[in-house]
Amino acid sequence: MSLPAVAPHVVADAVAALPARLRSKLDQALEKQPTWTVTTSDSGATITIDDHVTVTLTTPVDTAERAACNCLLAPRCLHRAAVLSAAPVLSTHPHHTAATGSDGTTVEAAVTTEADSAAPTATADEKATAIQTRDVIAQILEHGVAGAGAVTQADLLRAIHQARAIGLPRLATAATRVVELLRAARQSPAFRLADLTEALREVLTVSHLLISGIGDQQAARGVSRRGYSPIGDLHLYGLYTEPLRTTTGHVGAISYLTDGDSTIWSLAQARPGDGDTARNAAQASVNLGDVTISHRELDRAGIIVINAHASVDRRLSHGRTVQAVRTAGRTWYEEPADALWRQPIPEQAARWLNAFDVAQHERPAGYDLAFIDGVLAADQRGLLLQTRQLPGPVIVLAPHDDPVLPYVANLRLLAAHATGMPLRMIGRFHGPRQVHGLAVAAPWLPGRFGGHVDLGVDQLQRADLPHAGTTEPSGNDQPQPPLHLLTHHLQRVVAAGRAALVPDVDRDARALLDAQLPTAASVLNELRRAGHRRSRDAFGRLNQQDSTALAVAWLTAAAYQYIAATAVAAGSWQARGGR
Repeated sequence: MSLPAVAPHVVADAVAALPARLRSKLDQALEKQPTWTVTTSDSGATITIDDHVTVTLTTPVDTAERAACNCLLAPRCLHRAAVLSAAPVLSTHPHHTAATGSDGTTVEAAVTTEADSAAPTATADEKATAIQTRDVIAQILEHGVAGAGAVTQADLLRAIHQARAIGLPRLATAATRVVELLRAARQSPAFRLADLTEALREVLTVSHLLISGIGDQQAARGVSRRGYSPIGDLHLYGLYTEPLRTTTGHVGAISYLTDGDSTIWSLAQARPGDGDTARNAAQASVNLGDVTISHRELDRAGIIVINAHASVDRRLSHGRTVQAVRTAGRTWYEEPADALWRQPIPEQAARWLNAFDVAQHERPAGYDLAFIDGVLAADQRGLLLQTRQLPGPVIVLAPHDDPVLPYVANLRLLAAHATGMPLRMIGRFHGPRQVHGLAVAAPWLPGRFGGHVDLGVDQLQRADLPHAGTTEPSGNDQPQPPLHLLTHHLQRVVAAGRAALVPDVDRDARALLDAQLPTAASVLNELRRAGHRRSRDAFGRLNQQDSTALAVAWLTAAAYQYIAATAVAAGSWQARGGR
């Protein structure tokens, strides 16, 4: 069972109250979390640490009094601090749940708040909070993931609490994501170092904008999540379903639907669970008005929603005022779904890239989905999809390599036994001419799948595929700039800290120069210089300014890498003869 969510300041205060000798043992205490027994109830949860010690959390855990331990050292005890440090972070509105999509992005229900009016430049309190957040992130980069234990996370949680209190939702959201990923790095098989690298870049970017006063200060502050609002009646048709596997210990499913205007909507559901239940989550029932239907049935059916409510990102509400009636579904080769595949692929890629200018919780559902018609092929890169619109093939990757989910097995079967066959695919844009394969449809697939195959839910069999011959991919791929050399060093610093900047930097900087990327070589060399710079103050202590310089150099390199990679991805999705 999962722990109740805890407010950031409650965790920070509990860790700060520990004596120094206990604070140093906090990470060791957290390693024993798998041995805890969690008993939940309507009022909260009781966590049994051992035969003599229990910690009781009363929901919502937004004050120190709602977390109690029965040991003699309470409340300044290690048991209470460990339990609070292991619990999820309580959002501003705890009655909403959050989950993470297969691409790693946060999928969170919207809440009803008003956008705060803000001054054109950051106030003294806002700058102080941004500096506080930057300094904690600098310490994370100083020591890497291994050194970012519960004490460092508590410092970041205090900064999150302050950011929420003074109206910096974008900074608070980005920092909360960092805390979740730091915890996932020690516990969750779904953790990806690239996700943490991107989260750290976002936090440092926002902090830098607020501290320096440059750029759009209102955008740097962000806008609080807006609530579900009525959107009238909708006639929707299912597209596909994918499983959710979160870094916060939730599993579930998200279904995508389309209406008569080719607008995409989503309906998600997530519950505490583990990897063993992730695949079956699509079979769980979801309620929409009076209709109770599984996600897998929903993505093959039609549904009329009366008095529909949705958030700004087109996520449908399960609210009690919603009414719904189930209708017959339509295949991808019929309207309205067929119109999604008629949009040129370069325009679809532009829609994906343009969405990065919008706050993550305001990006519309399906902004990153690719609707591609093509012919299957395969080579040493794996499964490929050849389309007449692009000069080279699209590489199809698995969103997850977890064997619990059938993505990898399904893609391997298609690569081995379906090459040369026409196929219609829904993918998620992933990089330069790369997509994550999510669902496929073809006239030659068996009818038992109901019109299409959800690659993360349905299991293909060898008998489902034709006896196709080997097809060599046509078209030549343009050589890509070696930005991966810079990305490699950015992620090494995140993983191991300053010490990771010793080997291979000079060699990779020369390789970037040889590839006509002088700016990439320059930012990498500056990152190396900042990593080697160590000084001490008059008392012999390591200088905090050196950590700040490392964070600034890392952000400079990460910002360049992000913009350059976006430009490369945009160019790779241009049509034949395009630039």
